[in-house]
Amino acid sequence: MSRPTSWSKQSGLACPSSISDAHAVVALYDRDLRVMLDEIAGPSAAPGAGAVSAVVVAMAAGLIASAARRSNEWDEGKGVSAQAQALRSRVERLAEANEEAYLEALALIDGASEDGGRDQAIGKALETAAELPLSIAECAYDVALLGAEAAQHACRGGAEDAAAASILAEAAARSAAGLVAANLVSMPGDERVLHAQRLAEAATDAARRAVAASAAR
Repeated sequence: MSRPTSWSKQSGLACPSSISDAHAVVALYDRDLRVMLDEIAGPSAAPGAGAVSAVVVAMAAGLIASAARRSNEWDEGKGVSAQAQALRSRVERLAEANEEAYLEALALIDGASEDGGRDQAIGKALETAAELPLSIAECAYDVALLGAEAAQHACRGGAEDAAAASILAEAAARSAAGLVAANLVSMPGDERVLHAQRLAEAATDAARRAVAASAAR
């Protein structure tokens, strides 16, 4: 779910071996932007790559919503804007859920004994560590796809914003897919890894179409 350290190669869970540096995540989106950026760059494990990917997707969805709302001659613009806003709301929740689950996983592993209980704790943490980034990748793909549509139909200026949003969503999809693979490294052939990779590849295709549509305007 976040930055890999000593545990990533051993268990597949991308997290530090202790929760001592991991602060509680409270109202991620209520923070000042500069504060959030400082925390991302800080020594703590959170916010990590999962939450950052989700924030990028939320911003990309916002760009699409704005582009569609500005496109008065686009009949489907209002509907696309509503879809983008719905995706933004969903991925905002996923960002906070990802950080909460990540810190819970750290606490679970940190408190487990060295015997079989620790292995069970790691297994449980891995399940959560895969599901949330996978959901973020799904949202990222949907946003990239919506960006391609908006890049084709939105007004001048809006089309360029939509294409940029699709590229941002593609990057987030690939980031989230990488987290799924990292967190399931001890489960080779897991369908969730393959699904995340397919989503990332489809997001790349959507971003390419978005850029081409914007350039053709």
